[in-house]
Amino acid sequence: MRVLNKYLLAERVSEQKQTKSGLLLTGEDSSDMRYHKARVFDVGIQVSGIQYGDVIMYDKVNSHDVLINETRYVILQEKDVVVVL
Repeated sequence: MRVLNKYLLAERVSEQKQTKSGLLLTGEDSSDMRYHKARVFDVGIQVSGIQYGDVIMYDKVNSHDVLINETRYVILQEKDVVVVL
């Protein structure tokens, strides 16, 4: 499997968020948030500044979920990555 051009293949990172009042939100509870965290699995040859293993924050509106070998991945373009952590 190979990712093409300016696309990335990433695996979502499960995370908990704490509200100002102290409540812990699981991944399902935080689904209304626009940006999600993921670990980069593969990058296309035209992607620069992002590499395998990087943890990123991306815009979920412009991403697509796929199931490959029973593992859920996210396909997105380089322009939809907002932060490399």
